[in-house]
Amino acid sequence: MENGKHRMLLMAEEGKSLSSGELRLYGTLDGGNRIVGALDLYAYDPLNRRCAVGIMVASEYRRHGYALAMLNALEAQYATTLHCLYADIAAPNTASQALFRKAGFAECGYFRDWIAVDDRFVDNIRMQKTLS
Repeated sequence: MENGKHRMLLMAEEGKSLSSGELRLYGTLDGGNRIVGALDLYAYDPLNRRCAVGIMVASEYRRHGYALAMLNALEAQYATTLHCLYADIAAPNTASQALFRKAGFAECGYFRDWIAVDDRFVDNIRMQKTLS
């Protein structure tokens, strides 16, 4: 996925695949020489072709469009394998919600007191995107 002048590649560890039910994909630049972050695919349901996604970007690469480039690359790479992606996001994490909205995800659920953060529980927003 193009991000400015850089080409975003998603790479899994050798021999790893989504068929195990979870997979970490590394977002890389410069032909795979520089890791910017990672996407975690988990709770894979092969019958219904859906999977949860989480994203992490190294602090020095944040706010440069790399997270969106990683999500777009994920969609391009898995559009024929997955029907739907979803993400669970802590309600206070408005930056993550904005990122997923920009990537075409929409809010589809709300869970009260769902995620433990420090010594309290916060609400969870589930966002989803249909790929095919």
